[in-house]
Amino acid sequence: MAFRKSKATKATKAKEAVTDQVTDRSDDLMAALEAAREAITRATNAASRKGAELGAQLGEEASKAADKLMPERARQRRREAARRRIRRLAAGAAGVGALALVLSRLSGPKTDKTGGWERAPEPTPVADPAASAEVTPLHGNGAGTDPARTPPS
Repeated sequence: MAFRKSKATKATKAKEAVTDQVTDRSDDLMAALEAAREAITRATNAASRKGAELGAQLGEEASKAADKLMPERARQRRREAARRRIRRLAAGAAGVGALALVLSRLSGPKTDKTGGWERAPEPTPVADPAASAEVTPLHGNGAGTDPARTPPS
């Protein structure tokens, strides 16, 4: 009976088999737990989105009902909304204008180092315009040498 296995060897193999089974089962349980956590997270996010959508719809419905009951309040709210829109547009336009002014000042001519506006050069003053004019002298009576053009004397 030389081929007889000892009880200790059989017990060790049985113990290893049970350990492998427990490890496999615990891995399966961990994977299932992770999948359940992800599913719960997705369901929570979907429920919060749906709740937000329903809340927005409920708010709109309540607003419409209040408008029907109190038309003056509805007109006032619409006017205030229009004023806010106009204020936002005006502020945006002022911002764009200021930005354009800053950009134009920054990208202006580089020759003026003083930072002021450039001026056209002023013309030099002439002392006496009559003195500087050239006049061609006429010959005697203005007729020159032509006798037909000579005035009677």
